[in-house]
Amino acid sequence: MSAGDVISTLLVGFGEVIQPENLIYLAGGVLVGLVMGAIPGLTATMAIALVIPLTYYLTPTQSLIMLLAAYNAGTFGGSLSAILIATPGTPAAAATVADGYGLARKGQAVKAIKTALYSSCLGCLFSSIVLIIVAQPIAKYALKFGPAEYTILMVFSLTIIASAAGRSLIKGILGGFLGLLFGCVGTDSLFTIPRLSFGILKLYSGIDLVVMLIGSLAVAQLLIQVEEVAKGRTEAQLPKPKSKDDNRFTKEDLKSCWKTWIRSSFIGCGIGALPGLGPALACFVGYDAAKRSSKHPEKFGTGIVEGVAAAEAANNAVCGANMIPLLSLGVPGDTGAAVLIGAFLVQGLTPGPLIFKESPETVYNVYAGLILCNLVLLVIVLLTYRLFAKVSRLETTIIFPVVAIFCVVGVYALSSSLTDIWVMLFFAVIGYILMKFDFPPVTMLIGFILSPIFEANFRRALTLSDGNFSTFFSSPLCWIFWVATALSMYVILRGKRRNKNLQDGL
Repeated sequence: MSAGDVISTLLVGFGEVIQPENLIYLAGGVLVGLVMGAIPGLTATMAIALVIPLTYYLTPTQSLIMLLAAYNAGTFGGSLSAILIATPGTPAAAATVADGYGLARKGQAVKAIKTALYSSCLGCLFSSIVLIIVAQPIAKYALKFGPAEYTILMVFSLTIIASAAGRSLIKGILGGFLGLLFGCVGTDSLFTIPRLSFGILKLYSGIDLVVMLIGSLAVAQLLIQVEEVAKGRTEAQLPKPKSKDDNRFTKEDLKSCWKTWIRSSFIGCGIGALPGLGPALACFVGYDAAKRSSKHPEKFGTGIVEGVAAAEAANNAVCGANMIPLLSLGVPGDTGAAVLIGAFLVQGLTPGPLIFKESPETVYNVYAGLILCNLVLLVIVLLTYRLFAKVSRLETTIIFPVVAIFCVVGVYALSSSLTDIWVMLFFAVIGYILMKFDFPPVTMLIGFILSPIFEANFRRALTLSDGNFSTFFSSPLCWIFWVATALSMYVILRGKRRNKNLQDGL
């Protein structure tokens, strides 16, 4: 299609989506996704799964825009609990906790929510535009990534651990290796032999990321908070704003965030266009890139708007970008997109190159719906954020039990298994110990997220090359990622050396 045809078809799509009936379904998807994402354990993927049965008798346009709205809002919704109770509602909001909750502890919870909202909407809007313009070219380029390229990409991604390590590089690396070890739990994908499962049938399928996330971050943080209360801290969970600017996203905040938005949106698009990575990785990569390029990296993790903007723009940019391989190649970009494939099939549509010929109107209606759902999300959150902020200021005697109940219910709802609750409690203890000894729990999460992707592609690459390690140097893409890894480590180590010299000088 020519540029004129694309624009005219897209305008027709907007005209279709803004019909009152379609807007109701779009708003309904946003509300479901927002609530599901904000409750720890009930992810954006579960929001899609919940909505799918409601779409059987809808038109393809109504069905798909409602599902995409739930997916986008669910990805953002995880940031609400991350900011207000230090509990990421979804894995995609794990990197938002440090600065989001840090801002909330300063009385700037509303500022943090608005920063996350604007960042999420801009990130998804950016990736939606990229989806419309370059869907097929990017998908074809992503298709060139083989197992060897993915392996080196994961090696490059592992350098995030060094950046997220904080003051002690050794502790960060140990945390990352601990995450890699937990990622090995489950059935060996090549020989179908159980590993590190200790005879527990539920662990044959591995440790669920959401269970680990809630245990090591949410429940562990809850234990830390209970300990503080036991020492005499009994005031409200979050302080009240000290000034009007604590409730505003100011011009100064805009100046400090706009470069971060652009950078993280590009990162989210790149990760979303590569099948199998997803928003959980994007939020860490976006956060890490912002920290490295900042003039004050030592402030990250203490509660600054740039940290929230970096993570949220990156993870929501994945929402639009992972539709690139889905629509062009029929390959899901992440688990949420995999569930969306089922929705397409229910409507008699098969994702892939032929969908642009068989049903171009539906495709462009989806494009229009993906763009408009950001506007609907913006309006709904701006109308309700005060309610969320008030809930967060409840007394600890109320909010701690409620958070604990949400964690238990959310984990049990994943697969109706009591084993998952015991696994959550196990990681709660692990997370508590890591926090007490100043090990960054986030490094363990990064290692855990990357472990299965790294192992699968590493072994696949060696199998295809008959055990020849030269396959990891056999293409220009491999060399590009090796060089990027070396440069990344150099920048990280130089930055840590500089920070150490500054601290020694003080």
